Amino acid sequence: MDIKKFVRQRKALGYSQIALSRGICTQSTLSKFENNGKVPSLSILDRLCQRLGLTIDDLNRDDVTAVCYVRTALDGIEEGLMAEHFPQALKQLNALDPATLMAPQDQMQYYYLRGMLATLTNRPVSAALFNFTKILEELDERHQTIYSQLAYLGSGVLYARRGSMDQADFFFAKVINYLQATASGEWAHASKERYLRIITMMYYAAEYHALNHRLTISDRVLTATINICAANHVTYFMPRIKLLLANNAIAAGKPATMVDQLLDEAMVFARFNRNSVVQVQVAAVRNNYHKQVKQRS
Repeated sequence: MDIKKFVRQRKALGYSQIALSRGICTQSTLSKFENNGKVPSLSILDRLCQRLGLTIDDLNRDDVTAVCYVRTALDGIEEGLMAEHFPQALKQLNALDPATLMAPQDQMQYYYLRGMLATLTNRPVSAALFNFTKILEELDERHQTIYSQLAYLGSGVLYARRGSMDQADFFFAKVINYLQATASGEWAHASKERYLRIITMMYYAAEYHALNHRLTISDRVLTATINICAANHVTYFMPRIKLLLANNAIAAGKPATMVDQLLDEAMVFARFNRNSVVQVQVAAVRNNYHKQVKQRS
């Protein structure tokens, strides 16, 4: 039995042992299974697996199944979202039929991706919020998985980018509390799915602080985000991070040499990661910034 697969899934979804076992068994029973290989009764194991979107068979086989294909596709779409390859990610997501997603994990990931893509491509507010609400009020109504945090994040980004800061404050308070409660050097050694989602939350939290003119806090969060990226050799977040650092430097009146260096770094990372969105943004920021510098001189 592949117990490591079970543990990876629990951590990827953000469940603690206490949260996963609640209402099913004792934490001690779960701990003995994960750490000592003591398998509980099949009824308990089946319920634990269901909560994780797994079956007992998933732990007993390594063959590629339709479920594995769907999860691989969803993970690929999520990485495309993180890299800001929005048209490609949306095309791939539209190719999936939500009616075929049987596991709660797959359903939550699907609706998170649909909501976040709607948010970041300026679709109507209702289109984005429907997907986040689907997670928060139906699929994870007890808010026990990381998908609730991602739904809070998407809702916060949605309102912040539209200038509705009271609503954004409500959702970002939940995200920031989650990040603070789980702050640990272990992020650098977490599962791929988990640390990529933590990076996503941290970046948008930094953007939120910047929108509220808390530039020092924003820069501090971005620096911590860079450290996690470096520890895990992740580069496709770096274009946005460097661009936000440059915008913060401009807002704080930092020297032009610093601004230009950050913009240069943002462009290098954007070209390396084929991020055309940031390339266009860097060119526009640089042009406007130097016009302002000339007007002041």
